[in-house]
Amino acid sequence: MSLLSNARDKAVEFFFQRNDFFKQFGEIQNIDIDSQENQAIITVLLHGEYTPTILYAHYCFEDTEQGTLIVINKIESKRQLVNEIAAWWFKDHAIKKALPKGTGLFAKILF
Repeated sequence: MSLLSNARDKAVEFFFQRNDFFKQFGEIQNIDIDSQENQAIITVLLHGEYTPTILYAHYCFEDTEQGTLIVINKIESKRQLVNEIAAWWFKDHAIKKALPKGTGLFAKILF
């Protein structure tokens, strides 16, 4: 893994760790980034549950006047209820957040 792609993946991982959207549903236990598929594999222990759930968050990068944004436009899960709720919500919404300027530049270079 190159230094540039490693920095980009760390920025994507940091985004998911700090995102309040995920924290409101549970505790993130692990995040793996698959930059080939633009997917974050997130292991989360949902509130009130004893077994972790794996979420597959699909992301892309979007250039705007404010800089480069990371955009989550789809989340999937092998758990049917979680999958259906996520599909319903992401049908009309996306999660967007500006990346730090240097990281956005790395993302643009690599994609």
